[in-house]
Amino acid sequence: MFKKRFAFVLSAVAFCIAAVGPAHAAGELDQIAKRGELRIGYIPSPPGAQKNPASGELTGFYVDMAKAIAADMNVKPVFVETTWANFVAGLQAKQFDISIGATFATVKRAMAVDFTTPLFYLGSVAVVKSNETRFKTAKDMDKPEIRIAVIQGTAAEDYVRHTMPNAKIISLAGGNLAAGFVEVASGRADASFEDAFTASRFVEQQPSTKVIFSEKPVFFLPIAWTVKKGNTELQDVFNVAIRNLILSGQMNETVGKYLKGGRYIDSPNLQEFPK
Repeated sequence: MFKKRFAFVLSAVAFCIAAVGPAHAAGELDQIAKRGELRIGYIPSPPGAQKNPASGELTGFYVDMAKAIAADMNVKPVFVETTWANFVAGLQAKQFDISIGATFATVKRAMAVDFTTPLFYLGSVAVVKSNETRFKTAKDMDKPEIRIAVIQGTAAEDYVRHTMPNAKIISLAGGNLAAGFVEVASGRADASFEDAFTASRFVEQQPSTKVIFSEKPVFFLPIAWTVKKGNTELQDVFNVAIRNLILSGQMNETVGKYLKGGRYIDSPNLQEFPK
């Protein structure tokens, strides 16, 4: 008799867990559908996302991609501006459903948010003055007299604080990833770390600076978008959408509208995507 009752209780508990789990998960997309809006956090960072100061119009290949995905979801895209320092808090506070800030997927961040399928993979480098000769390795920067500019909330800031504790760190707020490079060009910093793409574009426009560590970036990680921790259904939707954009070539077409040469992201093989 006891065994039968115990089995019945276990069956009832299992049924309740099965019933509650999917209902909770389904609520994530239900809320978006009922609102008729997908709230998209963005960080002004050309050419992925940029805001016209006069008209307020948003453009950029990340913006276009997000609009295309929202259209497939049959909802209106609503963009919410944020920063690298605040996008995680914005997701957690449900200010927006997804952040399209191109984010390095790190363990520290994965403790707070969930990442989509990678958009691409990118390494980080340093920008210094064109006549700089002191830095053969990153360790050469770990000195009290060396000033290193970083953007608050970025993976580059985490890297510099962890590996160069003796250097003087200049922490800059805002979404402009090139702001640290401006500090170097102006002489207010000796070096600044950020992704290789942003660095190379800056140096092209500022011949007084140069990129170092390009042959061997200091870290090489996937770049992805982020959702609130546990928001698995929206994450799954975007995973499918991003895979389709990459494999169909649509992502390269979209990026090509904003970058010279037309092609920026090389479509990875399917087996490179996380299972």
